[in-house]
Amino acid sequence: MENISEKITESFEEFWASIIDKLPELLVSLLVLIVFIIAGKLFYRFFRRRIQKRLKDTILSTFTGEFIRWTFYVIGITFALFNLGLGGVASSLVAGAGVTAIILGFAFKDIAENFLAGILLAISRPFVIGDIIEVNNVKGPVLQVDLRSTQIKTVDGRDIFIPNSIVLKNVFTNYTRDGYLRLDFPVGLDFNDDTEKARNLIIEHLKKQPDILQEPAPNVVLDELGESAVVVKVMFWTNIFHTAKKEQVLLGEPVKSRMIREVKDLLLKNGFNMPAQIIEHKMYNEEKPLKVRKS
Repeated sequence: MENISEKITESFEEFWASIIDKLPELLVSLLVLIVFIIAGKLFYRFFRRRIQKRLKDTILSTFTGEFIRWTFYVIGITFALFNLGLGGVASSLVAGAGVTAIILGFAFKDIAENFLAGILLAISRPFVIGDIIEVNNVKGPVLQVDLRSTQIKTVDGRDIFIPNSIVLKNVFTNYTRDGYLRLDFPVGLDFNDDTEKARNLIIEHLKKQPDILQEPAPNVVLDELGESAVVVKVMFWTNIFHTAKKEQVLLGEPVKSRMIREVKDLLLKNGFNMPAQIIEHKMYNEEKPLKVRKS
């Protein structure tokens, strides 16, 4: 029993002595690791701000900054291991990185797919932070793109997180890439109305509106012969970058709403009828009289 106690004591003393001997290397390695971590964070902030300032691209600056930061972390860990005399461990980690990446790739297929999709989105830049996009029937401004998902704020205030792979693989619409957006709405006219006169009235009114672009020019076309009306389509372009911020979020809907109201008032003022839907009532039992009451 005493021999066992002596062996444990000797082993502990040898271990403690080795730690004391290695203490300078441990301190230096820890200092090197801390320096690389701090340098990684500083370079992350510097390059992110620099790239974002020059390219005005938050997505690319974020991914570049993350890559630089983790590169510093890996280099710091490698230097610390070599300084402690654990070069074999560091070499094994580097050599096994490829195998580990393959294993992790199969284990975390979706995460890796979204990560790579985020990198491709950062490189191709189909949208930037603040652009209004629509993907998988989700529409709204892009708030953030991280290593896994794209965050979209919907008009009703919901925050939707869409995996980057879905954004990359599916067709999506960018409504604000250049700021120009075409809006349209239908108007029903009576069959006896002069549609050409109505068309000219609407176009002249649209040409006077500061929120509506004159190039491309606004237009009104006959769109459909309905059951109770001749349907014309009013079309015009607007630049949502020149409108109020709240109108950017709503994709120019305040402009469209105002135009619908003004066109309706304009047509009624000039004697045009805007008929309601005609309902046909058929009587299959002719022996039973139909009672009509005027109120």
